[in-house]
Amino acid sequence: MNSSVKPPRTFSLRTVLIVSLLLFSLLPAATVGWFLYRSNVQSVQLLSGKIIEDMTERIKTDVENHLVQAHVVLNGMVHAQPDASAVLRARQLIASPELFELSAFAMTRMTPDVPRMYLGSQRGDFLSIDTFTRDAATMVRVSERKASGEGRRFFMAASPGDRQHELPAETRNFDPRNRPWYQAAMENKGRAFTPISVSSSDPQLRLTLAQPVYGADGGPLGVLAVDLPLKRLNQMLQSMRISSHGTVFLVDEQGFSVASSTGDELFSSNDGLLQRFKPLQSRNAIIRQAYGETVSSLGKTLESSVQRVSFLRSIPIQGDTLVVALKPFGENIGVRWSLVVAAPESDFTTSTQAALKDTLAVTALILALGALLAIALAWRLSLHFRRLGEATALLACDQVPPAYPASRIDEVRQLSRSLHDSARELKRNRSDIEAQTVALHEANETLEDRVASRTAELNASRDEALGAARAKAAFLAAMSHEIRTPLNGVVGMTTLLADTPLDAEQRDYVHTMRISSDQLLGVINDVLDFSKIESGKLELEDEALNLLATIEEACDIGAPRAREKGLELLVDLGDDLPGWVRGDVTRLRQVLLNLVNNAVKFTDKGQVVVSAHMLEDFSPEQGALIEFRIKDSGIGIAPDRQAALFQSFVQVDASTTRKYGGTGLGLAICKRLVKLMGGQIGLESAPGEGSTFWFTARLGHTDAPEVAMLSELHLVSLAGKQVAVVDDTPLNLRILDKQLRRWGMTPMLFERAAEALDWLAAHPVDVVISDMHMPEMDGLSFARLLRERTPATPIVLLTSGTMPTGEPARVFDARLLKPYRQSQLFEALARVTSAPAAIEKVARAEPAAFRDQFILVADDNAINLKVALAMLAKLGYEAATAVNGREAVDQVDASLRTGPGDPPRQYAAILMDANMPVMDGFEAARLILATHGTSAPPLIALTASVLEEDRQRCLQAGMVGFLPKPLRMDELSEALARYARQPGHENAAEIIAPDATSAAQQGPAGLAPASVLIDWSRLEQFREFDDEDLSMTREVVLLFIAELPQRTDDIRSALAACDGAVLSQAAHALKGAASNVGAQALSDACAALEHSCLQGQWPADGAVQVARLMALAGRSSELLGEWPAAQAVA
Repeated sequence: MNSSVKPPRTFSLRTVLIVSLLLFSLLPAATVGWFLYRSNVQSVQLLSGKIIEDMTERIKTDVENHLVQAHVVLNGMVHAQPDASAVLRARQLIASPELFELSAFAMTRMTPDVPRMYLGSQRGDFLSIDTFTRDAATMVRVSERKASGEGRRFFMAASPGDRQHELPAETRNFDPRNRPWYQAAMENKGRAFTPISVSSSDPQLRLTLAQPVYGADGGPLGVLAVDLPLKRLNQMLQSMRISSHGTVFLVDEQGFSVASSTGDELFSSNDGLLQRFKPLQSRNAIIRQAYGETVSSLGKTLESSVQRVSFLRSIPIQGDTLVVALKPFGENIGVRWSLVVAAPESDFTTSTQAALKDTLAVTALILALGALLAIALAWRLSLHFRRLGEATALLACDQVPPAYPASRIDEVRQLSRSLHDSARELKRNRSDIEAQTVALHEANETLEDRVASRTAELNASRDEALGAARAKAAFLAAMSHEIRTPLNGVVGMTTLLADTPLDAEQRDYVHTMRISSDQLLGVINDVLDFSKIESGKLELEDEALNLLATIEEACDIGAPRAREKGLELLVDLGDDLPGWVRGDVTRLRQVLLNLVNNAVKFTDKGQVVVSAHMLEDFSPEQGALIEFRIKDSGIGIAPDRQAALFQSFVQVDASTTRKYGGTGLGLAICKRLVKLMGGQIGLESAPGEGSTFWFTARLGHTDAPEVAMLSELHLVSLAGKQVAVVDDTPLNLRILDKQLRRWGMTPMLFERAAEALDWLAAHPVDVVISDMHMPEMDGLSFARLLRERTPATPIVLLTSGTMPTGEPARVFDARLLKPYRQSQLFEALARVTSAPAAIEKVARAEPAAFRDQFILVADDNAINLKVALAMLAKLGYEAATAVNGREAVDQVDASLRTGPGDPPRQYAAILMDANMPVMDGFEAARLILATHGTSAPPLIALTASVLEEDRQRCLQAGMVGFLPKPLRMDELSEALARYARQPGHENAAEIIAPDATSAAQQGPAGLAPASVLIDWSRLEQFREFDDEDLSMTREVVLLFIAELPQRTDDIRSALAACDGAVLSQAAHALKGAASNVGAQALSDACAALEHSCLQGQWPADGAVQVARLMALAGRSSELLGEWPAAQAVA
């Protein structure tokens, strides 16, 4: 069957080469000829289109420049968007026409394109200045009409105010308020061109540009206007040469001719009636054809208010093509005109036709020569290919073909030599391949033995690595305990030593010791955190957290160091930021604090800005992807160092390490933590320009709790309030402006105090917010001057430096340190601007713990015991000690077995060390809870370990809290306030044990009962003056709660400044307020503090008294805050 298939027809190589080369010669020649023809046609089209398009753009620019002259001249009187000073000047021009005449005289002489300016007032006044040239002399005609008159009076004037040469007056009534230019400006409520009209004195088209002027009450005062003659547009277009038959014309929004290059008549006037012409009435056929093509698109431009149609197109006409360009313009200056340019295409093609014929003749000659060369080349190549084919046939027969060195073609000679050498090489390689095959077979036999040996080595290495990791973890746990135990003594004793009387040199030494111990603790924490991350043992918590509070807490911690360096630490939060999310608040705050501290450390002057906003929309399923940015104005980082900055133990460079210190682990830890939170971290920086560190975190969705959210504060007290903000930093102003507007307030922003004083003299506001440190005039000087002018205006101070005390402090109604919390600013503004009953404070401070309670401290280290006892004494607690777990168990048993006649000694809480001799803290905790159950005091763990396993052991043993060593007073106070058992039953309001009441009243020593927290009978006394809803009593209670934070802040500020006089005054003020609402214990504490300050010297226990007073203030505020709800239920 295969034999019946006809073999395909074959051709010799010579034939194929000749035909192919001829085709390859003919094809480019034909292609070139066709492209030359097309290129000629396209070049003509492009050339004509380009010329017309360039001319269109040039004419459009010239026309717009002419129209802009009207705006320029009118801007000399009043801008289209005037500021306050320009509005005032415009009102003066309307009120005093002589000022207008003075300016118009000069401006019409300087600008001949705009010869006439005039004004009309709402009262009916009219004044016109018209400049014209007669017999080469410039003359001015003045037209005026008073409000009480009818017609206009005309004068020839040589100077402003000249009325010596009066012309015949106008007999008919002329009211400017009825003129089209006046009405158009008033209807538009802004600057506007009137429709085209014809001047009566000079028969030509003109435009009038008018702008209204309004008074301070918003009512109209009058209109300023200028006339722009359009005769120069005709002259401009007639001077343009597009081509021998090219034309150009302008049409307005109604399709009427405005100007033409052919000199067509644009209008006619019969018996005072104006009749304008359209391009269809032109004598020029090209203008008529171009307008007929563009009129439909011109209609579309009139219907669209967003985008107007423009085009460049070719239109076939008799024996030619007409190129037409339509260009709308003028919207930005107040008109909607269109420019049309048209020219026959034949005007541009005459010279190109002859060049095309010459090019085609030369191409044909080159094509013929190329064909002859192709034939000769094909014959030579076929001869060489036949010889190479013979050599290939010999190679297939396992023979070595001969070389052909006689060829003059390098490629043929090289291919012939290659075939010869390849045949010889193939014979030599055959034996090598056979030898390699044998060797490969032998290697395969030993491969399995090698794999087994390597697997055993890897298993041994893995076991060794796991053992090293376990040893490392044990070493870090032991190191943590051994370092933190003595460090606890250093930190604690340094804190206590700072509260004792010290001279300046000693206080400096103590401050240095505290900074050094804090730095050492930071290094330890970094190393341990890094170790836990490296070992994969760090797990993030998943809990509800207040995002705003977390950011502000991190900034609060970094704020003292920023204030020491004179830096401003600012917080700028996006409006879309969710209030509550789910995540690890500790680790998120750790990353923020690390980056904030770095920014403060590497910044010598300027500011540090912390900002946050959402990158993805918040959803319950995916949560929120939030970006945090910390921007500073510090030293910056070179680009070649940025990539390695997040590696472990890497800093910017050696000099930075010596100057600023640090382990180089902070950013590495931040990078690992951010990765665990599902985000990324990076930076943007340049040397000398500061740095911006950013990171993202994906935080889960949660429902907002019912308390402590700033967005839930009732904004009624601030909505609609006028506030003036004075700060020399634009960024501070932007942040405050955004925050105040979010609360419904109307802010006015000033960068200079002097400018604010001038403005406030004429514009009363509800409150003023001022920065402290400003050039030219600081915040204190500004406040004093403002007090002299407007004593009743509340002033709130924001300062990034030292809080003023004494007489300077009393100048301000409220003072806040930067970075302030939003809730602090809101409460300060609400307090100084609103009536007490209007302030509803949703988020209250966490209730402070009772003092004078018994705390048991169990620790085997004498230093730790000494530190804990001293801190408890400072906080107002009484304490007992145990040196091991067994002793702690016995003391708890003894306290809970107290008989009826014995004084109560039950412990409010137990501070339990984890590692102790005889019995450790874990076993002791389990034994106490197993023995006494719910009667057992709350147990709070004390340990130097920071490993998560030890925290879990504490929780499993039944402990409710966890305090790390070294012990800090603020952490201890917070833990006791949260966990310590409060005395008395649920409704008790006395700091006294229930079983000891009778003993206190009847004991032989005659001891008086302890002070009552709230004397409810005091509130009962208001009932006889109150209505059924207890409105007055509620107002008094809410006023006390609203003012309490500021009064306690005043006491803290006086304590920090060691100002006994101010502290005495602040205590006295709070004493009276507390006694009014029955807060007896708080009133007694204030009286004691006031008495101590009146002894003529600073009280030695001032810090202790203030701490006790703050605790009583918090508890009193909580009880009073619950009173209105209780009365509502009753």
